[in-house]
Amino acid sequence: MAIDRRAALGLLAGALAGPLLPRAPRAATPLFLTARADAGGFAVSAFNPSGEPVFDLALPGRGHGFAVTPQGIAVHFSRRPGRFAFAIDLARGVVVNTFAPPEDRRFQGHGAFSPDGRLLYATENDFAAARGAIGIYDAANGYARQGEIPSHGVGPHEIALLPDGTTLAVANGGIATHPEWPRVKLNLPDMAPSLCYVDRRDGALLGEFRLDSALHRLGIRHLAVGRNGLVAIAMQYEGPRDDLVPLVALHAGGPLRPLSAPPDVVRAMKQYCGSVAFDSSGRFIAASAPRGDLVTFWDADGWLSSAPVPDGSGIAPTGRLGEFFATSGQGGGFLIDARSGAARPVGTGFLRTGRWDNHLTASRSEL
Repeated sequence: MAIDRRAALGLLAGALAGPLLPRAPRAATPLFLTARADAGGFAVSAFNPSGEPVFDLALPGRGHGFAVTPQGIAVHFSRRPGRFAFAIDLARGVVVNTFAPPEDRRFQGHGAFSPDGRLLYATENDFAAARGAIGIYDAANGYARQGEIPSHGVGPHEIALLPDGTTLAVANGGIATHPEWPRVKLNLPDMAPSLCYVDRRDGALLGEFRLDSALHRLGIRHLAVGRNGLVAIAMQYEGPRDDLVPLVALHAGGPLRPLSAPPDVVRAMKQYCGSVAFDSSGRFIAASAPRGDLVTFWDADGWLSSAPVPDGSGIAPTGRLGEFFATSGQGGGFLIDARSGAARPVGTGFLRTGRWDNHLTASRSEL
Protein backbone atom coordinates (compact mmCIF):
# COMPACT_ATOMS: atom_id res chain seq x y z
CA MET A 1 0.00 0.00 0.00
CA ALA A 2 1.36 3.42 -0.87
CA ILE A 3 2.25 5.76 1.98
CA ASP A 4 0.36 9.01 2.21
CA ARG A 5 3.27 11.46 2.43
CA ARG A 6 0.92 14.28 3.43
CA ALA A 7 0.45 12.44 6.71
CA ALA A 8 3.99 13.48 7.65
CA LEU A 9 2.90 17.09 7.88
CA GLY A 10 0.16 16.12 10.25
CA LEU A 11 2.62 14.20 12.39
CA LEU A 12 4.86 17.21 12.68
CA ALA A 13 1.89 19.19 13.86
CA GLY A 14 1.32 16.61 16.57
CA ALA A 15 -1.51 14.64 15.01
CA LEU A 16 -1.83 10.92 15.59
CA ALA A 17 -1.33 8.54 12.68
CA GLY A 18 -2.77 5.03 12.36
CA PRO A 19 -1.05 2.00 10.91
CA LEU A 20 -0.77 2.08 7.13
CA LEU A 21 -0.29 -1.67 6.76
CA PRO A 22 -2.08 -4.59 8.48
CA ARG A 23 -0.72 -5.71 11.80
CA ALA A 24 0.69 -9.20 12.25
CA PRO A 25 -0.99 -11.66 14.64
CA ARG A 26 -0.07 -11.45 18.32
CA ALA A 27 3.36 -12.94 18.90
CA ALA A 28 6.18 -12.96 21.42
CA THR A 29 8.83 -13.04 18.69
CA PRO A 30 10.97 -9.95 18.04
CA LEU A 31 9.57 -6.93 16.28
CA PHE A 32 12.21 -5.33 14.09
CA LEU A 33 12.19 -1.53 13.82
CA THR A 34 13.99 0.48 11.16
CA ALA A 35 13.76 3.38 8.75
CA ARG A 36 13.66 3.23 4.98
CA ALA A 37 13.37 5.23 1.80
CA ASP A 38 11.49 4.58 -1.41
CA ALA A 39 10.40 6.50 -4.48
CA GLY A 40 7.72 8.26 -2.44
CA GLY A 41 9.92 9.49 0.40
CA PHE A 42 10.84 8.27 3.88
CA ALA A 43 9.15 5.97 6.38
CA VAL A 44 9.61 4.24 9.73
CA SER A 45 8.74 0.56 9.56
CA ALA A 46 8.27 -2.54 11.67
CA PHE A 47 8.34 -6.14 10.47
CA ASN A 48 8.36 -9.60 12.01
CA PRO A 49 11.17 -12.20 11.70
CA SER A 50 9.59 -13.52 8.49
CA GLY A 51 9.95 -10.07 6.94
CA GLU A 52 6.22 -9.37 6.89
CA PRO A 53 5.23 -5.76 7.60
CA VAL A 54 3.55 -4.84 10.88
CA PHE A 55 3.31 -1.09 10.35
CA ASP A 56 4.76 1.51 8.00
CA LEU A 57 4.48 5.21 8.83
CA ALA A 58 5.48 8.24 6.79
CA LEU A 59 8.36 10.46 7.94
CA PRO A 60 9.05 14.08 6.96
CA GLY A 61 12.73 13.26 6.42
CA ARG A 62 15.31 10.53 6.76
CA GLY A 63 15.12 8.56 10.01
CA HIS A 64 17.87 6.92 12.02
CA GLY A 65 17.89 5.23 15.45
CA PHE A 66 15.42 4.10 18.14
CA ALA A 67 15.02 4.07 21.88
CA VAL A 68 12.52 1.52 23.23
CA THR A 69 10.78 1.31 26.62
CA PRO A 70 9.78 -1.89 28.46
CA GLN A 71 6.20 -0.67 28.06
CA GLY A 72 6.35 -0.96 24.27
CA ILE A 73 6.91 2.65 23.25
CA ALA A 74 9.65 3.36 20.71
CA VAL A 75 11.02 6.82 19.98
CA HIS A 76 12.42 7.20 16.49
CA PHE A 77 14.95 9.97 15.84
CA SER A 78 15.66 11.84 12.65
CA ARG A 79 19.07 11.51 11.09
CA ARG A 80 21.57 14.03 12.39
CA PRO A 81 21.35 16.96 12.37
CA GLY A 82 17.71 16.24 13.16
CA ARG A 83 14.72 18.27 14.25
CA PHE A 84 12.05 15.60 14.79
CA ALA A 85 11.39 12.59 16.98
CA PHE A 86 8.29 10.36 16.92
CA ALA A 87 7.01 8.29 19.87
CA ILE A 88 5.28 5.15 18.54
CA ASP A 89 2.99 2.75 20.39
CA LEU A 90 4.29 -0.56 19.06
CA ALA A 91 1.20 -2.58 20.02
CA ARG A 92 -1.08 -0.34 17.95
CA GLY A 93 1.37 0.87 15.32
CA VAL A 94 0.46 4.52 15.87
CA VAL A 95 2.37 7.71 16.61
CA VAL A 96 1.39 9.00 20.04
CA ASN A 97 3.65 12.05 20.24
CA THR A 98 6.09 14.16 18.26
CA PHE A 99 8.69 16.51 19.68
CA ALA A 100 11.78 18.49 18.75
CA PRO A 101 14.92 19.80 20.46
CA PRO A 102 15.39 23.50 21.23
CA GLU A 103 16.34 25.77 18.34
CA ASP A 104 19.96 25.83 19.45
CA ARG A 105 20.25 22.03 19.55
CA ARG A 106 19.99 19.24 17.00
CA PHE A 107 19.26 15.57 17.57
CA GLN A 108 22.19 13.28 16.76
CA GLY A 109 20.13 10.23 15.83
CA HIS A 110 20.03 8.15 19.03
CA GLY A 111 18.62 8.00 22.55
CA ALA A 112 18.09 5.76 25.58
CA PHE A 113 15.35 5.48 28.20
CA SER A 114 15.58 5.22 31.97
CA PRO A 115 14.67 1.75 33.27
CA ASP A 116 11.10 2.79 34.08
CA GLY A 117 10.59 4.36 30.64
CA ARG A 118 9.84 7.79 32.11
CA LEU A 119 12.92 9.76 31.03
CA LEU A 120 14.46 9.79 27.56
CA TYR A 121 18.11 10.76 27.09
CA ALA A 122 18.87 12.00 23.56
CA THR A 123 22.27 12.83 22.11
CA GLU A 124 22.34 16.41 20.84
CA ASN A 125 24.72 18.87 19.25
CA ASP A 126 25.29 22.19 21.00
CA PHE A 127 26.64 23.54 17.74
CA ALA A 128 27.30 27.10 18.92
CA ALA A 129 29.70 25.84 21.59
CA ALA A 130 30.96 22.87 19.50
CA ARG A 131 30.20 20.41 22.30
CA GLY A 132 27.96 17.45 22.90
CA ALA A 133 24.86 17.45 25.08
CA ILE A 134 22.36 14.87 26.28
CA GLY A 135 18.83 16.25 26.30
CA ILE A 136 16.44 14.90 28.94
CA TYR A 137 12.78 14.48 27.94
CA ASP A 138 9.86 13.52 30.19
CA ALA A 139 7.78 10.83 28.49
CA ALA A 140 5.02 11.19 31.10
CA ASN A 141 4.67 14.88 30.24
CA GLY A 142 4.44 14.80 26.46
CA TYR A 143 8.23 14.56 26.08
CA ALA A 144 8.72 18.03 27.50
CA ARG A 145 12.40 18.80 27.76
CA GLN A 146 13.57 18.80 31.39
CA GLY A 147 17.11 20.02 30.74
CA GLU A 148 20.38 18.50 29.67
CA ILE A 149 23.63 17.00 30.88
CA PRO A 150 26.98 17.07 29.06
CA SER A 151 28.17 14.22 26.87
CA HIS A 152 31.72 15.18 27.89
CA GLY A 153 32.87 15.18 24.29
CA VAL A 154 32.24 16.45 20.76
CA GLY A 155 29.82 14.91 18.29
CA PRO A 156 27.96 12.39 20.49
CA HIS A 157 26.08 9.81 18.48
CA GLU A 158 24.93 6.48 19.92
CA ILE A 159 24.04 6.19 23.60
CA ALA A 160 23.00 3.23 25.75
CA LEU A 161 22.13 2.55 29.38
CA LEU A 162 24.30 0.09 31.29
CA PRO A 163 22.71 -2.71 33.36
CA ASP A 164 23.18 -0.71 36.58
CA GLY A 165 20.34 1.57 35.43
CA THR A 166 22.19 4.82 36.12
CA THR A 167 25.24 4.87 33.82
CA LEU A 168 24.97 6.05 30.23
CA ALA A 169 27.60 4.88 27.75
CA VAL A 170 28.13 7.61 25.15
CA ALA A 171 29.97 7.31 21.84
CA ASN A 172 31.49 10.75 21.26
CA GLY A 173 32.53 10.67 17.62
CA GLY A 174 34.89 13.61 18.08
CA ILE A 175 33.77 15.45 14.93
CA ALA A 176 32.41 18.99 15.19
CA THR A 177 29.54 19.83 12.82
CA HIS A 178 27.13 22.72 12.29
CA PRO A 179 23.56 22.53 10.90
CA GLU A 180 24.36 25.22 8.32
CA TRP A 181 26.88 22.78 6.82
CA PRO A 182 25.33 19.47 7.95
CA ARG A 183 27.74 17.01 6.36
CA VAL A 184 30.92 19.07 6.68
CA LYS A 185 33.47 17.83 9.26
CA LEU A 186 34.94 20.94 10.82
CA ASN A 187 37.80 19.67 12.97
CA LEU A 188 39.37 16.56 11.45
CA PRO A 189 42.99 17.50 12.31
CA ASP A 190 42.00 17.91 15.97
CA MET A 191 39.17 15.42 16.39
CA ALA A 192 39.20 13.63 19.74
CA PRO A 193 36.75 10.70 19.90
CA SER A 194 35.96 9.09 23.24
CA LEU A 195 33.83 6.54 24.99
CA CYS A 196 32.38 8.23 28.05
CA TYR A 197 30.36 6.96 30.96
CA VAL A 198 27.95 9.53 32.37
CA ASP A 199 25.72 9.41 35.45
CA ARG A 200 22.24 10.08 34.10
CA ARG A 201 21.11 11.58 37.41
CA ASP A 202 23.52 14.51 37.56
CA GLY A 203 25.70 14.36 34.43
CA ALA A 204 28.87 13.46 36.33
CA LEU A 205 31.64 11.96 34.21
CA LEU A 206 32.29 8.46 35.56
CA GLY A 207 34.93 7.46 33.03
CA GLU A 208 36.51 8.57 29.76
CA PHE A 209 38.38 6.25 27.41
CA ARG A 210 40.28 6.97 24.21
CA LEU A 211 42.33 4.99 21.76
CA ASP A 212 46.03 5.62 21.25
CA SER A 213 46.71 9.17 20.04
CA ALA A 214 47.89 7.81 16.68
CA LEU A 215 44.27 6.72 16.11
CA HIS A 216 42.66 10.04 17.01
CA ARG A 217 40.94 10.14 13.60
CA LEU A 218 39.13 6.90 14.32
CA GLY A 219 35.68 8.19 15.24
CA ILE A 220 33.80 6.27 17.94
CA ARG A 221 30.28 6.46 16.49
CA HIS A 222 28.31 3.38 17.48
CA LEU A 223 28.12 1.16 20.52
CA ALA A 224 26.21 -1.73 22.03
CA VAL A 225 26.00 -3.05 25.58
CA GLY A 226 25.99 -6.75 26.46
CA ARG A 227 24.10 -8.29 29.35
CA ASN A 228 27.16 -8.25 31.60
CA GLY A 229 27.97 -4.61 30.86
CA LEU A 230 30.58 -5.33 28.19
CA VAL A 231 30.58 -2.48 25.68
CA ALA A 232 31.37 -2.97 22.00
CA ILE A 233 32.19 0.04 19.84
CA ALA A 234 32.19 0.36 16.05
CA MET A 235 34.23 3.09 14.43
CA GLN A 236 34.73 5.14 11.27
CA TYR A 237 38.15 6.31 10.12
CA GLU A 238 38.83 9.81 8.83
CA GLY A 239 42.49 9.28 7.93
CA PRO A 240 44.40 8.18 4.80
CA ARG A 241 42.57 5.64 2.67
CA ASP A 242 45.42 3.16 2.65
CA ASP A 243 45.65 2.85 6.46
CA LEU A 244 44.58 -0.46 7.95
CA VAL A 245 43.05 0.39 11.31
CA PRO A 246 40.92 -1.59 13.80
CA LEU A 247 37.23 -0.78 13.47
CA VAL A 248 35.78 -2.75 16.41
CA ALA A 249 36.84 -2.56 20.05
CA LEU A 250 35.63 -3.76 23.43
CA HIS A 251 35.57 -2.13 26.83
CA ALA A 252 35.14 -3.81 30.20
CA GLY A 253 36.71 -1.55 32.81
CA GLY A 254 40.31 -1.21 31.59
CA PRO A 255 41.65 0.41 28.42
CA LEU A 256 39.77 0.13 25.16
CA ARG A 257 40.71 -3.16 23.51
CA PRO A 258 40.75 -3.06 19.69
CA LEU A 259 39.89 -6.38 18.05
CA SER A 260 41.99 -7.71 15.22
CA ALA A 261 40.80 -9.40 12.04
CA PRO A 262 42.54 -10.82 8.97
CA PRO A 263 44.08 -7.99 6.91
CA ASP A 264 41.93 -8.78 3.89
CA VAL A 265 38.81 -8.41 6.03
CA VAL A 266 39.98 -5.11 7.53
CA ARG A 267 40.72 -3.85 4.01
CA ALA A 268 37.32 -5.02 2.77
CA MET A 269 35.54 -3.09 5.54
CA LYS A 270 36.76 0.14 3.90
CA GLN A 271 37.46 1.96 7.17
CA TYR A 272 33.78 2.28 8.04
CA CYS A 273 31.33 0.52 10.37
CA GLY A 274 27.63 1.32 10.21
CA SER A 275 26.27 -0.29 13.38
CA VAL A 276 27.07 -2.83 16.09
CA ALA A 277 24.96 -5.26 18.12
CA PHE A 278 25.20 -8.16 20.57
CA ASP A 279 23.25 -11.37 20.07
CA SER A 280 20.63 -12.33 22.65
CA SER A 281 23.18 -14.20 24.78
CA GLY A 282 25.58 -11.27 24.95
CA ARG A 283 28.37 -13.51 23.69
CA PHE A 284 28.50 -12.73 19.98
CA ILE A 285 28.98 -9.32 18.33
CA ALA A 286 28.03 -8.14 14.86
CA ALA A 287 29.50 -5.03 13.23
CA SER A 288 28.30 -3.97 9.81
CA ALA A 289 30.52 -2.47 7.11
CA PRO A 290 28.10 -1.09 4.50
CA ARG A 291 30.77 0.43 2.25
CA GLY A 292 32.39 -2.98 2.04
CA ASP A 293 29.08 -4.87 1.54
CA LEU A 294 29.98 -6.91 4.59
CA VAL A 295 28.77 -7.83 8.07
CA THR A 296 31.50 -9.04 10.44
CA PHE A 297 31.20 -11.19 13.57
CA TRP A 298 33.26 -11.37 16.74
CA ASP A 299 33.26 -12.60 20.32
CA ALA A 300 35.25 -11.45 23.33
CA ASP A 301 38.30 -13.31 22.03
CA GLY A 302 38.23 -11.71 18.59
CA TRP A 303 37.41 -12.51 14.98
CA LEU A 304 34.85 -15.16 14.00
CA SER A 305 33.46 -14.76 10.49
CA SER A 306 31.85 -12.45 7.93
CA ALA A 307 28.92 -12.52 5.53
CA PRO A 308 28.35 -10.56 2.31
CA VAL A 309 25.38 -8.17 2.57
CA PRO A 310 25.07 -5.48 -0.13
CA ASP A 311 25.14 -2.09 1.62
CA GLY A 312 24.37 -3.96 4.84
CA SER A 313 24.17 -1.66 7.83
CA GLY A 314 21.16 -2.51 10.00
CA ILE A 315 21.86 -5.45 12.32
CA ALA A 316 19.94 -6.84 15.31
CA PRO A 317 19.67 -10.07 17.35
CA THR A 318 16.88 -12.52 16.55
CA GLY A 319 16.66 -14.19 19.96
CA ARG A 320 18.51 -17.33 18.85
CA LEU A 321 22.06 -17.99 20.02
CA GLY A 322 24.55 -16.36 17.65
CA GLU A 323 21.92 -15.33 15.10
CA PHE A 324 21.37 -11.85 13.68
CA PHE A 325 18.98 -10.23 11.23
CA ALA A 326 20.62 -7.82 8.76
CA THR A 327 19.02 -5.38 6.33
CA SER A 328 20.39 -4.03 3.06
CA GLY A 329 20.41 -0.48 1.77
CA GLN A 330 19.70 -2.02 -1.63
CA GLY A 331 16.66 -3.89 -0.33
CA GLY A 332 16.24 -7.26 1.32
CA GLY A 333 16.99 -8.95 4.61
CA PHE A 334 19.21 -11.81 5.80
CA LEU A 335 19.40 -14.19 8.74
CA ILE A 336 23.05 -14.81 9.59
CA ASP A 337 24.83 -17.17 11.98
CA ALA A 338 27.78 -15.41 13.62
CA ARG A 339 29.77 -18.60 14.14
CA SER A 340 29.83 -19.67 10.51
CA GLY A 341 28.90 -16.54 8.57
CA ALA A 342 26.18 -18.51 6.80
CA ALA A 343 23.50 -16.13 5.52
CA ARG A 344 19.96 -16.95 4.42
CA PRO A 345 17.92 -14.35 2.49
CA VAL A 346 14.51 -13.45 3.87
CA GLY A 347 12.65 -12.85 0.65
CA THR A 348 9.41 -10.96 1.19
CA GLY A 349 8.41 -8.28 -1.26
CA PHE A 350 8.21 -5.74 1.53
CA LEU A 351 11.87 -6.21 2.44
CA ARG A 352 13.03 -6.27 -1.17
CA THR A 353 11.38 -2.99 -2.12
CA GLY A 354 12.71 -0.83 0.72
CA ARG A 355 16.11 0.87 0.83
CA TRP A 356 16.78 0.15 4.48
CA ASP A 357 18.62 2.67 6.62
CA ASN A 358 21.55 2.41 9.00
CA HIS A 359 19.99 0.85 12.08
CA LEU A 360 17.78 -2.09 12.98
CA THR A 361 16.36 -2.47 16.49
CA ALA A 362 14.78 -5.60 17.97
CA SER A 363 11.93 -4.91 20.36
CA ARG A 364 10.85 -7.66 22.72
CA SER A 365 7.43 -6.10 23.31
CA GLU A 366 4.49 -8.41 22.63
CA LEU A 367 2.16 -7.24 19.88
